[in-house]
Amino acid sequence: MNQFTTKKFTLGLLGARGYVGNELLKLINSHPFIELSWLSSRALAGKKIADILPDCKSSLAEISIETLSADDVASRETDIIVLALPNGLAAPYVKALLHANKDEDTQPLIIDLSADYRFDKNWLYMIPEIIQKQSSIDFQQTKKISNPGCYATAMQLVLMPLKNELSQVPSCFGVSGYSGAGTTPSDKNNPQRLKDNFLPYAPVNHLHEKEVAFQLENTIQFTPHVASFFRGISMTVHLHLSRAWTTEELSEFFDQFYKNSPLVKVEKDIPEVHHVQNKYHAIIGGISLKEDGRQATIFCVLDNLLKGAASQALQNINLTCGFEELTGIQ
Repeated sequence: MNQFTTKKFTLGLLGARGYVGNELLKLINSHPFIELSWLSSRALAGKKIADILPDCKSSLAEISIETLSADDVASRETDIIVLALPNGLAAPYVKALLHANKDEDTQPLIIDLSADYRFDKNWLYMIPEIIQKQSSIDFQQTKKISNPGCYATAMQLVLMPLKNELSQVPSCFGVSGYSGAGTTPSDKNNPQRLKDNFLPYAPVNHLHEKEVAFQLENTIQFTPHVASFFRGISMTVHLHLSRAWTTEELSEFFDQFYKNSPLVKVEKDIPEVHHVQNKYHAIIGGISLKEDGRQATIFCVLDNLLKGAASQALQNINLTCGFEELTGIQ
């Protein structure tokens, strides 16, 4: 007997102007058990989905984009609400949704793609490949999901398996494509400024540094950079380990940790950004150790718009709604 549900769910999406909302629309369009009911965006109000997804040939194409207030959203009978909004804008919608659905049995699943609830223990913070190691969690009782950040996902895919093996503060050096800076014009997403260039930014207290430290329950150091490619992240993680390892032991450790995780691949060579652009999986590789066996360098690459955001959100929705984890993603 199939353990997964085939029940149909309705979904509402707040925010589609950004790159992540656009990617999520494409994924929803291919999901057999999720139907988009409405889409809200102030910038795109009055347009149809076909205007922003010209290749969309399904009935989704004719859905008109609205501008919905928090109370409007709360009044819609929708099974899943995705908040794809800039940081700091989710709270009024969450408050209205929880007020209108005080009985937990009637509450919709709310998944927030911003950083607004990543430090709130009342929300389930979900990197699927890591959280599924915690057997005590009943995903289908979850009503509030905080989707991790893109840089934070890359860092944690390396750091979380070794959480109890760290002897010093790990250092992470991240490089992102300029789509990570969003659609609002700035130096960090200006192709002319980035041409033949490479920009470091937020050298201390980057939000994703705080996010990873909070989840890891340990201090980390993170230096982000933006480069001239559009999408993808390359993360270099330097670790000090509490005991000596061999390269073979460390590689086998990651192989075993992620052996049941189809969207995390462990490879011998240093992975490159173009290996994951427009793909749903992350790659961990290039594992190397200094002579003492205690200082390791490990690389991770992923697509910041997919595994770092939209497709990871759909993984989380699938797990919470009782679908097979990769439904709509494969």
